[in-house]
Amino acid sequence: MFSRRGQDVGAGVVAAALVAATLVAGTGPAASATSAGPAGAAPEAGGYWATSYEPGTPRPAGFPARGQARNLRGETTEVTTTVRDVRSGHPNDTSAQEGVTSLSDQDSATKWYARDSGRPTEKEPVYAIYTLRTPAAVTGYSLTSANDAPPRDPAAWTVLGSDSDSAATDLDDSSWHVLDQEKEQRFGTRGQTDFYPVTTTHAYRHYQLRVTDNCADRCQGPAADRSKLQLADWTLRSSAGSTAAGLGAGVENADSVGAADGSAALRYAGRVLAPGPASSTVVLRSGLDVPLVRGSRLSYAIRPDDAASAHVALDILYTDPDGRHPRTREVRTADRKLTPGEWNTVSADLGALAGKHVSQILLRYDDAHAKSGSRPGGWIDDVSIGKAVVDASTSWSYLDTPDIDPARGNEDRTAWTRTGFDVGDVPWKTATGPFGAKNDGTDLGDGFPVRTKLRLRKDAGSGSEGDGAGDSTEAYFFRTSFSMDRASLDTISGLVGTVVYDDTVTVYLNGRRIAGHGDGKITKNLQYETPDGTSGEGDPVSARFAVPASALRPGTNTLAVEIHQCDSTSSDIYFGPGPLAQTTGSLPFTDKQLDTPYASDTQPTAPGGGDYFTWLLRSFDAARNEPSVMGANEALPKGTTYEELNALDDRTVVDINNAPSGPTDPQVHKALVDGANSPYRTMADGLGATLGRLYGQALKNGELPKTEALLSGRIEHTPDSSADWYQTAKNNYQYKRPFVRMGFTEDQGLIKPWDSPGGYAGLAGDGSFPSGHTSHGYAQGIVLATLLPELAPQILARASEYGNNRILLSFHYPTDIMGGRIVGEKTAQLRWSDPEFRTLLEQAKTELRAVLVQKCRETGAGDSLTRCAGRGTPYLPTDEALQVYERRMTYGFPHIGAEGLPPAVPDGAEDLLRTSHPKLTGAQRRTVLAATQIPSGAALDEQGDGGSWQRIDLAGAMTAKVTAHHDGTLTVDGVRVNADGTRTGE
Repeated sequence: MFSRRGQDVGAGVVAAALVAATLVAGTGPAASATSAGPAGAAPEAGGYWATSYEPGTPRPAGFPARGQARNLRGETTEVTTTVRDVRSGHPNDTSAQEGVTSLSDQDSATKWYARDSGRPTEKEPVYAIYTLRTPAAVTGYSLTSANDAPPRDPAAWTVLGSDSDSAATDLDDSSWHVLDQEKEQRFGTRGQTDFYPVTTTHAYRHYQLRVTDNCADRCQGPAADRSKLQLADWTLRSSAGSTAAGLGAGVENADSVGAADGSAALRYAGRVLAPGPASSTVVLRSGLDVPLVRGSRLSYAIRPDDAASAHVALDILYTDPDGRHPRTREVRTADRKLTPGEWNTVSADLGALAGKHVSQILLRYDDAHAKSGSRPGGWIDDVSIGKAVVDASTSWSYLDTPDIDPARGNEDRTAWTRTGFDVGDVPWKTATGPFGAKNDGTDLGDGFPVRTKLRLRKDAGSGSEGDGAGDSTEAYFFRTSFSMDRASLDTISGLVGTVVYDDTVTVYLNGRRIAGHGDGKITKNLQYETPDGTSGEGDPVSARFAVPASALRPGTNTLAVEIHQCDSTSSDIYFGPGPLAQTTGSLPFTDKQLDTPYASDTQPTAPGGGDYFTWLLRSFDAARNEPSVMGANEALPKGTTYEELNALDDRTVVDINNAPSGPTDPQVHKALVDGANSPYRTMADGLGATLGRLYGQALKNGELPKTEALLSGRIEHTPDSSADWYQTAKNNYQYKRPFVRMGFTEDQGLIKPWDSPGGYAGLAGDGSFPSGHTSHGYAQGIVLATLLPELAPQILARASEYGNNRILLSFHYPTDIMGGRIVGEKTAQLRWSDPEFRTLLEQAKTELRAVLVQKCRETGAGDSLTRCAGRGTPYLPTDEALQVYERRMTYGFPHIGAEGLPPAVPDGAEDLLRTSHPKLTGAQRRTVLAATQIPSGAALDEQGDGGSWQRIDLAGAMTAKVTAHHDGTLTVDGVRVNADGTRTGE
């Protein structure tokens, strides 16, 4: 293990926005509550808010600390400037996830794999060099282990700094100064972050990590990995000055200190500037509305690094129910002293504040006798406030007796899940969880404790002994009750809970199925059958579920769970009930909402039959019959020169593909990242530097469940199929890809291979038109633009870049990108034109905007999306974004069809303007689309029936300034037009 873990630097900035999602998940230990079985009285539960800082929670991204401080400087996560460039002798540039640039992204899900490096030595080190935008002093750094085999971990290294620009490309430049050296280091687990101090605080422009050994045979793992090197992150850290500032706090990986959930926790850190009193108060979370009731408590786990770090506590800011008269409560814990180097559980009674509402959580540091230079730091996890409706102390009624129907023969198999159900003589028992069994015992492995042993039943002859031997394995049933008051119901969006199960689970609330996993084939209570994709051979699985407030009722509510075995020979069973917490955050869509077939799940009917998208893209035939636009569908001879290319499609690919200076070009890396990841995530920068960062954090934190559910799959796929609608058209047209036709430069071709050989080989046999990636990019990008219409030009320009990056990698031609855009436009339109599916989109829009506005407020970036977006660098200025989007609609190709035709708007396209022009009628929105269309005649411009998607300038239409007149005409961007979009002459 590392010897100086976390002693010098902290997690940086205030985690106000970072912690938002994980702090409503209800995954931390809650205050105690009791619960009775079917016939018992249910306790009353008040507001609840909890967190366990979960895997994948991002590190801070530079938010300013909010609060006040005296004689203390909060340590920040990063250097005070941005890493401009990352270089290495083994950059692995063709990998989007494992290139050297991943070393600086502060994302433990990516890593630097120094491909072909060999085992590092003093004579043959493996290095990475950071060049900063401006020089910055570093007071520490951290390393995070990567996901693969431990022998690849660095074990010895040196960190150096330099002011000389020649050092940026020379690891042995004489200007390098040694800042820190480490030997014989170990990472205890994957994704572990450890901290190291730097005593020299000169502001260098260049920093080098020089690895001189890996763990090799000293760590357990395959022998083949002993000659390899990998690292997830190398993060430079800085105190950023010597004036008082709020204690730094942010989410960090905490495997090294054994965080409660085994991964991440909130890291706090600072530096005392002078002897004497030192204090700091920092807002960790704002915008809460947690009602307090009798029995409410504040609980959390804290692990101070040393005695100087133990002067820390969490406080609350509370108000009257109407939000007025805010006051701070310094939570008292009976003067309990914290033990440094260990996790301490703190719990304080808030019952005296019953009727009040918590609006903020504060982190307070206060040491009346602080020593100059001391560095308080530590970890906080498992925060909970209020009173849980269900927690670890809850009693459950359970049924594990063979061949006993909990519904007592009722035709409704869920009758037993309802409040007030008469259990009759069914032998229900009462106990607390977790419940489970493994063979004759309860050992299901680390992480799956069993408090109450269940009967494990098997078929005769299976070798089972004990109670129930010889009986069929059917199911296990659990139920408990809790009470909700009207005041709580009026302030929450619902409940969020967790459940750990093996093999399948169904969750009910008041007789209503709330969630289910692996239970698709379960049709009756006494049944076992292997569900699709469920083998029963793995460890128990954890799942989250949500209960909307509409499913709750004042008074008693009943939570019921049934666990089914996947087959009759299963050797284990498990039910681990997690806390069920009240939340004011956004709830995920229900299974019913996502699994319901919608009208827009069915492709439209193509005139004359056949595949609809093949028909929609039929103008491709005209383009490929025009030699000036597209070349013959065959490979070009080796040695073909650029001057010999006749088709603009080919020339444009070579122009874009050959433009980067080399594999380290940032645009090449961006293209690789785009290609390897989901567009709705990689295109976050389309929202601008500030809002895009907050959006990305909200996705990682799980704060946008509705938005993510739609963008990650439901927009483009149906409940029963993940097939892509464009694939049939791709198969029908079968045009060869650019790199197949024009070859690579290393073999007398024209294409520079920026991706890996395997990346190209995997796509060589698949058709080029239309671009599937581009289809995804535009479907997701257009929907995101409709959810945030204020940023539509930038988001759509970013979607066009996503498609353009496919050309840079030479996977596609401009015509492929045009076709992919048409597919994406049609997909998004079908969803917005479907009234029932539209309700999902509108809910996602409400969620996304509310979460982003809250994050903007918490980080001091503004109280509206417009102000927040304006605080950071935009992706592009609006005028430039509009120009970029329009240019990539045609790539400047000459017109090959009839020119001067009247506008032709496809049916339903007007629904894409519902959010950008909400006050216009459908007919008026069609007029706007017609008035902003590009001229006819471009490649892929359909000039027959059905309108032309190729002419739709969606960015221009969404940002158009529109005035409606009494005579039915509109003024669109200063031009008065008739209903068909043509100029009136006025």
